[in-house]
Amino acid sequence: MHRALRGKVAAVVSLVVLIAITLIAGGTDGGDSAFPHSAELLLWALVAALAALHRPFGGLALGFGTLALPLAAVRLGPVAAALVAALARLAAAALQRLAARRRSGRLPGRGIGAAVAVAVATLAAAAMARGEAFATASFTWRASVPAVIYALVFVGVFAGTARLAAARGHSLWPAPEGARLAGLGLDTAGWVLGTLLADVAGVIGWTRGLPIVLALALLAAEAARNAILRGASDHQVGDLRRLQHAHRRILAETSGMASVAQQILVECSNILPVRWYQFELEAEESGQMSLEQTSWSAGPDGLLEEGQPRPEERPPMLPGVHRRVSWRVLEKALVAEGETLAVVRLWCDPRQIEPGAEELLTTLVPQMASSVHRARLDREARLDALTGIPVRRILDSQMQQIYRRCCEEGRSMAVIMCDIDHFKKVNDTHGHAAGDEALILVARALDTERRDADLLARYGGEEFTLLLDATSGTAALQLAERLRQAVGAIDLVYEGRTIPLTLSAGVAAFPELHIKTAGELLLLADEALYEAKEAGRDRCLLNLGRGAFKPVSGATRRVRQEPAQQPPRIFG
Repeated sequence: MHRALRGKVAAVVSLVVLIAITLIAGGTDGGDSAFPHSAELLLWALVAALAALHRPFGGLALGFGTLALPLAAVRLGPVAAALVAALARLAAAALQRLAARRRSGRLPGRGIGAAVAVAVATLAAAAMARGEAFATASFTWRASVPAVIYALVFVGVFAGTARLAAARGHSLWPAPEGARLAGLGLDTAGWVLGTLLADVAGVIGWTRGLPIVLALALLAAEAARNAILRGASDHQVGDLRRLQHAHRRILAETSGMASVAQQILVECSNILPVRWYQFELEAEESGQMSLEQTSWSAGPDGLLEEGQPRPEERPPMLPGVHRRVSWRVLEKALVAEGETLAVVRLWCDPRQIEPGAEELLTTLVPQMASSVHRARLDREARLDALTGIPVRRILDSQMQQIYRRCCEEGRSMAVIMCDIDHFKKVNDTHGHAAGDEALILVARALDTERRDADLLARYGGEEFTLLLDATSGTAALQLAERLRQAVGAIDLVYEGRTIPLTLSAGVAAFPELHIKTAGELLLLADEALYEAKEAGRDRCLLNLGRGAFKPVSGATRRVRQEPAQQPPRIFG
C-alpha cells in the first residue's frame, strides 16, 4: 500500500515539475500557431502521450508517440521538442501505471530514466533536423537521418541511466532483444511519419493538419486500451493457471509433514521473495508422544531443516540507494474443520514484494490447510495414538515388500520382537496412567536407538517390533542388546516413585531360518522372545532354529532336542 502511494506521489510530482518548467519556458515565438507557446507545447505533449500508450513491442521510449516530435520541433524548436518528449514519456508511464493498477495489479516502471533518455535523443535529432543542411534536403534525408540519430542517442543515454534502475533491482531491458529492436523500429517509424505530417501540415495549414495528427493519436490510444484489456485478461488467466497448478502440487504432497512443508515453501517462494520461512505444527490436544518434528524452517539457501528460523535483524542491503526497512512478516494460519493445524510464517523484504502477491498467497491458504489436514489424517491412520510410532498394519505391509525383495535378490532381513517386563504389574501397582507413560518412554528410547532405515512399530499392548532390512541375525541381536540397555537406563518417576523398566527381546533372521511367508519370521522372533522370558527376562535371544537360541554372550541355549533325521525305509 505504501509502495503504491509512493509511486503515485513520485509520478504526480514529476509531472507537475515538468509542466511548471514547460510553462516557464513558453515565452518564445510560436510561429503561426493559433495557441500561446506553452499551451501548444502541452498540446503536442498530450498528442505524443496518447500515441505513446500504444507500444506493442514493449518499447522503452515513446513508440508511436514520436510522430509528434518532428511537428513540435518544426513549430517550437529543439528544446521545446525535448520537453514535449520527456513530458509525454512520463505522462504515458503514469497512465499505464494507473491502468495496470486498476486492471491487473502489476505496475510497470515509472520511466524516469527513459524520459531523460528520450528528451536528450529528441534534442539531438531535432537540432539535426532544424539545421541549415536539412533545409533543402530531400524528404528521405530529413526524415531518416534524425530518426536514426534519435534511436542511437536514446540507446546510448538509456544504457547509462538504466544502470541506476538495475542497481535498484529493476530489469535493465524489460523486453527480449527482438522486442527491443522492434520497439526502436516503431520509434523510428513514428519519427518518419511525423516528418511527413509536418510536410503535409505545411501545405494544407496547421489548423487542418492538427485533426489528422489528433486522429492518429486517438487511434493509437484506442489500440493501447484494447491491449491493456487483453493484457489484464491474460494476467488473470495466468494467475488462475498458476493457482490451479499450485493447488494440484500442494494437494498431491501427502507422504509426510516434512514433504508438505517443503512443497508449501516452494509455492510461497513462487509468489513472494521469501528470505526466511517457518512451518510450525500446532500442538495436538491429546497426550500422545510425537516422534515427528513440529517446526521446520528454511533460510536464504532454501534448504528445509528441523527447528526454528534465525532471521537477521533487518533485511540485507540492496544495491543502489535504499532506506533501511524492517522485515515484513506474513503469518498465515492453516485452518481445517474449525481447527488450526499449522502456521506458516514468511520473512520478506517489503521493498521487493510485488503488488497483488499477498492476495495470491491468501488464495493458496485453503489448499495449504487441506494438504496439512490430509497429511495429518494419513499420519493418524499410520501411527499409534499413544506412542506416535507406526501401527501393526504398516509393519505387516512393509514385511511383505521386504520379504519379496529378499527372495528375489538374495538379501537378508531380520525381526526383533520386544516386550516390557512385568508391565501388568506396573499398571496394577501404579495405575494405567503410569503404564501409558512407560509405553511412551520405551517407544522413545527404541526410536532413538534404531537405525534410520529400520521400521519401529507397536505390535500390540506392551510389545514392539523392529523390522530390519539387509541385516543378519548377529547384527540384529547386537541392536536388540542396545535397545535393552537403553530401556534399562530409562528413569521413570511417577508421582514421586521410581518405576524400574526392563526389556526382553527375541530375534529371527532370514535366510538363516527357512520360512515360506513373512509372517513366519514374526512367529520365530516371538518364539525367541518367549524363551527370553522363560530364561529370566531382561535379555535378548536369537532364534537359530531347531530349538536352539543364542544370547549375546555367544553360548547357545538349547531348550529341546530335535529328533534325528532317519533315512526313509525303501525295503522292508
